[in-house]
Amino acid sequence: MDRRLSVLVAGYGVWSQATVLFFLDPTKRQVSGIVRPEATVGEVRLLGLSLEGFAVRDLDHVQGWLPQVVFLLLSGLLTYGVLRAGAGIRPRFRNVVALAGAGLLAAGVATLAGPALDPDAYTALPSYDDWLLRARRGEVPGAAAQFALLTLWLPVLLWFLVWRYREWQPLRAFLRTREDAASAGDDRGDGGDGGDEDREGHDRPGPSPPDSSRARRHLLSAGLIPAVLLTVAGAPVLRHIRVSHLSQGAPGSPAASVTFDPDLWEPYRPSAAVEEWSGVLYPALRLRPLRTELPGGWVATLVVCGVFLLALAVALRALAGRAADAGRWSPAALVDLAMKGWYATVLAAAVAAVVDGGVMRWFAPRGESGPAAEHLGLALGDAVRFGAAWGWTTGLALLGVVMMKRRAAAPAGPRADEDEDQPVLEREERPTHGD
Repeated sequence: MDRRLSVLVAGYGVWSQATVLFFLDPTKRQVSGIVRPEATVGEVRLLGLSLEGFAVRDLDHVQGWLPQVVFLLLSGLLTYGVLRAGAGIRPRFRNVVALAGAGLLAAGVATLAGPALDPDAYTALPSYDDWLLRARRGEVPGAAAQFALLTLWLPVLLWFLVWRYREWQPLRAFLRTREDAASAGDDRGDGGDGGDEDREGHDRPGPSPPDSSRARRHLLSAGLIPAVLLTVAGAPVLRHIRVSHLSQGAPGSPAASVTFDPDLWEPYRPSAAVEEWSGVLYPALRLRPLRTELPGGWVATLVVCGVFLLALAVALRALAGRAADAGRWSPAALVDLAMKGWYATVLAAAVAAVVDGGVMRWFAPRGESGPAAEHLGLALGDAVRFGAAWGWTTGLALLGVVMMKRRAAAPAGPRADEDEDQPVLEREERPTHGD
């Protein structure tokens, strides 16, 4: 995409988010003062997600506004990078998904930056119990992630409008959309998304050769290895409680059943090392239940982990399919591949969080009390913290496979050139010396 258009769309998105973050709470207080005592203005929620949980409420303390500034800066930079990496001005689904990953990554970094910037915090990396305690004290769980998801449509809407009215004279003069539209038409004439493949260094007119299929499998396997190791490391952290019921009283009465938490029988505490990193470990992969865990809760934990690994595998397969000829990529394209691996990890964790907070709570909750929105917020908070802290390992693994492939292919070229530069007479004399 053109640099000018990328700056416009990214800048509009950041400006819109900043307007909501810095002016929503004062506006709400003014409206509440007008309508009282007849009515009150409640919490602003859309699709079960909180819009005002991440809003700026305290400008007197750095910790009250600096995480929001970190989010805005990262969101703008990452959005600009996603737009610049796209081909043409036509919005595509994969670009919108990448924008969602960029927003969630910015939300995760801002969430982790909050305690690190808090002078009263006793540690820069709170444990999972500390994050849960924050939610019980009234802090909206996963507020930054919820805000990022709710404001994703702001830059996408402007992007779509620019593409829809690209033939309008002011847009053609200022943003040069006419030339971009013509190039997009040429791309469609050459085969749909062929322009994207040419931009990224791909030229696959026919079936993929065996080397390309092998490279895709290597990229997919390498990207999954860090994720699997992290889920094993997080095995002692994430637990789901299989609810047990005892019939008491008349059927249908409020006292008809009693819910039991295994922690009431034998409290469980992981090791000190796991407890220290538990705030950034989300999916759990273990081959048997924990000591205080019922089989149903263990199965629910495996389901969440399976959803995460499956979503990550699907995203990595799409990236690997476009990286068949990654050995010829430019440095900028290699950085783009690493960032997309980071986005894929954040998005896969968010998908698992939706299953965790929205579905698993009906079968095996994680023990937190509260409405469904609170369960989903807690899971989203875990997902974005995990993705922001460890998603770079997936991108680094993809980059490592690409660099190894380039190094393996590098010696073949110079040796061939050296053979061609050798004198013909010298090559003819070699058999004579052998005799």
